[in-house]
Amino acid sequence: MNVFDLIAWRKANVTARYHYWIEQNADRTISKLGTLPPGLLAFYGMTETLDRRWHVFGLGYDVNVDNRLIKSATMIHFNGNMKPWLKLRINRYRPLWERYVNQTHPHL
Repeated sequence: MNVFDLIAWRKANVTARYHYWIEQNADRTISKLGTLPPGLLAFYGMTETLDRRWHVFGLGYDVNVDNRLIKSATMIHFNGNMKPWLKLRINRYRPLWERYVNQTHPHL
């Protein structure tokens, strides 16, 4: 989850920093994982952590997320390998995702 201060972004010329690190990783010598690691280098020292009550994450790997946090959250994040739409999932979190799925969609 990212929230950007665009005035600070422009002042620090973050776009140029980001492009620099993406170019440095064009041959995948920094990371084989794509744009995330170079992006993290571009934003190094320029980020702050969001309050856990605002952004609840871990629903794709942590079986012990407090239900009170989930209910009070502004946003929930299914980061991790056990996404609710996969067979490998944490079943207790599946209803959080399922209620927004159109089960009549032809691709389902």
